[in-house]
Amino acid sequence: MAINLRTQCSTIHGLPWNLIFASSLWYCWKGRNNLVFNDGQQSPVSPQKQIISIHWIHPPIGRYKINTDGSCKDPFRHISAGGLIRNSEGDWIKGFAANLGRGTIMEAELWGVFMGLSIAWDEGCRDVILECDSWDAVILIQKPILDSHPLYNLIIDCKEAIGKNWRCEVTHIYREMNASADHMADLGHGLSLGLHVFVSPPTTVSNCLGSDSIGRALPRAVLA
Repeated sequence: MAINLRTQCSTIHGLPWNLIFASSLWYCWKGRNNLVFNDGQQSPVSPQKQIISIHWIHPPIGRYKINTDGSCKDPFRHISAGGLIRNSEGDWIKGFAANLGRGTIMEAELWGVFMGLSIAWDEGCRDVILECDSWDAVILIQKPILDSHPLYNLIIDCKEAIGKNWRCEVTHIYREMNASADHMADLGHGLSLGLHVFVSPPTTVSNCLGSDSIGRALPRAVLA
């Protein structure tokens, strides 16, 4: 126990192991007390949820929006990434899909972010908003990272891309707002290994683009 509480190496989610270990012990202790003193009964208070309508939102005039996503196909851990860049009118600027071989979903998400930023920079976009539906990926990019993290180099590449001489925001969104990027990431599984850039949108993504353009809303349950 003492060793686990002193160990501060980073996990796949970027959190120190001693924090995860201590939190796990606390939840076990709490569950044991609940079993002993409350006959295992759960608290009558449970989180309330409400249904909201959400949709992709156009970037402000003069700005570009990059949407990225990653995909992992089990059980063979085939991963891919994809995304697209659009202007304030919702017009397609560039898109991409990449077959990344085998790996983890976090690798796929981070490669999507890095490729999206790199393509936007090369395209001359200098005022961008990058949206990603992976909360863990966004946190890894925005927070300090230990050099012992298994994806350290890829995370640093993302940080350096963000830190170039441009206005670049990275934010988390719900997956229902990221359907077009999800489609591009899934497309990568059927392509040859490596990065593929699309000057024009693939016909298979047209429905997603149309829904985004008109702001077609989708329901999502969230905590009230």
